Amino acid sequence: MKTSRLSLNQMFTLMILFLIASPTLTMVGRVSGQDVWIVILIASVIGTLLFLIFHRISYLHSYVSLSSIIQDSFGKWLGGLIVLSYAIYFLYLATGLLKSTGDMIQFTLLPGSSIYLVNGLLMITLIYGMILGINAIGRSSELLFYVVILLLIPLIFCVLTTDIVKFNQFLPILEKGFYGIRRDIYTVTLLPFGELICFLAVFPLIPGNNQSSILKTSLISIIIGTLIIVMLDVINVGILGPSLAKGFIYPFYNAMKMVGVGVVFERLDPIAILILMMTCFFKLTVYFYSGVVCLDGLISRFNYRQLSIPVGIIVVILSGFISNNRVQNLYRAIYFNTRYVHPAFQIAIPLLLWGISEMKYRKHRRQIKTETNN
Repeated sequence: MKTSRLSLNQMFTLMILFLIASPTLTMVGRVSGQDVWIVILIASVIGTLLFLIFHRISYLHSYVSLSSIIQDSFGKWLGGLIVLSYAIYFLYLATGLLKSTGDMIQFTLLPGSSIYLVNGLLMITLIYGMILGINAIGRSSELLFYVVILLLIPLIFCVLTTDIVKFNQFLPILEKGFYGIRRDIYTVTLLPFGELICFLAVFPLIPGNNQSSILKTSLISIIIGTLIIVMLDVINVGILGPSLAKGFIYPFYNAMKMVGVGVVFERLDPIAILILMMTCFFKLTVYFYSGVVCLDGLISRFNYRQLSIPVGIIVVILSGFISNNRVQNLYRAIYFNTRYVHPAFQIAIPLLLWGISEMKYRKHRRQIKTETNN
């Protein structure tokens, strides 16, 4: 079977779309109110340092799969359990995001429809992309990245020309001081920057002659993604105000409903929905791919294409049970996950991996044949 590969440009666009999915759907910076821009900028710096650890781990192991890295560091049996835990973690995130995206589509476009129908249609599209190969997803991300950027242009134009953004909403600055926003910085660091650990499953897809540019490309993606996140969250708070931005389930969508210019751009919420759907689809794809690739590393008989169908069906079924309503799902994504789930998989285990990898391969990187994914 032909080996799946990603170009650096495809990884670049995929990472940016992955990062900006969170502010468009849930606006993770909602918790910080008028200090949202400060929180995101500080969190992006800490998140970048965290990503440097992720990249260092992958670099020391010559960019092999995450399952191989873990099993090489912790041994076959303990490593196998940790790989299985990561597979469950990534698929749990995919299930939650599928639920959130399906709820958003049901709320805005298909009121009264079955959530299983909406989620099932989303998953069919994703599975079809997996069967075609992750390179097909990469080519799609290249195309739709520029579509998202072109959709953001009229959005920004309308916001700036209507004078609807009230910059006095951002005063007073640091009303509670830096101590008062420490928890918000921690939350935004893990969501979305800490979730870039998923890209440890993507790095092996980059051809060997381009792997030396992975870090540079990733850092540029993080910088651009951070700027877009800041821009979107500032627009949300500037239009809705800190209280409403925190209270709405979909602040970005509700903010765009309030913007309109003349006849051509009388309503911007359809543009908001398109941006939401495209960014969330690619973030969902990265979650799902990371999960099935971890399973692929444990079940050598099947590759990720073959695992996509049964795992996708399970994810759709579980998406109906992961939360009872939109408010509970939002609480789970922003508060529960960042307190009880993300720290183990984004901080604790990666730090152990980093320490072990440095001790084993600091002087000489792991010498192995380049690993391919079918």
